[in-house]
Amino acid sequence: MANSTTGIQDDIISRGVIQGFTAAIAPMAALNTLFSDDAARKGDRVSVPRLASALDAAADKAVGGAYTIQDIDSDAVEIVLNKHKYVSMGADDIEVANSSALVLERYGVRKGNLLAKTVVQDIFSEITNANFGAAAFTGAASTFDEDDVADIADACDDADMPTDGRYLVLSNAYITALRKTGAIKDTSGYGYNAIMSGNIPMLHGFSIIPSNIIPANGENLVGFATDGSGIAAAFRYLMPQAGNKYERAEAVVGEGGITLGLRDWYSEDYGNRRTVMECVYGYETGLAAGIKRLVSA
Repeated sequence: MANSTTGIQDDIISRGVIQGFTAAIAPMAALNTLFSDDAARKGDRVSVPRLASALDAAADKAVGGAYTIQDIDSDAVEIVLNKHKYVSMGADDIEVANSSALVLERYGVRKGNLLAKTVVQDIFSEITNANFGAAAFTGAASTFDEDDVADIADACDDADMPTDGRYLVLSNAYITALRKTGAIKDTSGYGYNAIMSGNIPMLHGFSIIPSNIIPANGENLVGFATDGSGIAAAFRYLMPQAGNKYERAEAVVGEGGITLGLRDWYSEDYGNRRTVMECVYGYETGLAAGIKRLVSA
């Protein structure tokens, strides 16, 4: 028979996992990402809407002539849910009895961060020269400042990247370099104190997102600018097969609709409570003009 912590330990840990996952998955806000608690199987397909970068040219209207109706320049990226990542946790009766709720939750946060890091780095592995072309910035963090951000914005303008919803995702060293620039430190004159908050306000049309998990991808990647159209990703709750004996198998939904799957069971043979938190997802490269890469060299 399951121990008396049924529904307690797994709630505490799963709450920590979703908290840690949500914090670490934040850079995905810069991309076209669709979360849902709909149940799915690995291999299912999900369509994610995408706006095309090019528009049909304006047409001349001839006197008495008919209008030529142009298609809305959008399509959908079909994503195969072919990725499955998870973290697992097990604790025997003695460990549970001797662990406080705070310890269990902190452990869950670390596991959630690990899961998100693994997923984000997998998706960001698509950000390469082959997929998105030459870098819009090349240089060390020590040389990076707000003028470079202006130049990156110019490269986005030249690529006809929409000005609404632009993001600049930067690794820690480049965020630190911006924090030290006079223009950022002087934002207190505009009613925002970047020194006190540590956050960088809107800069040359970009919302700034720091990330310490950007993969180098063998090309010295340190960040990227995007309007979200460069990569499309979809996440779903992985539904277990029928006839299982899990005590709990359900979707756990966090802030912004972020969804993970929870599987929980008690091993009577080992006196061990076992919890798995997982996500099934997929991604596809979108528009080549939708991402401008930043590299260190």
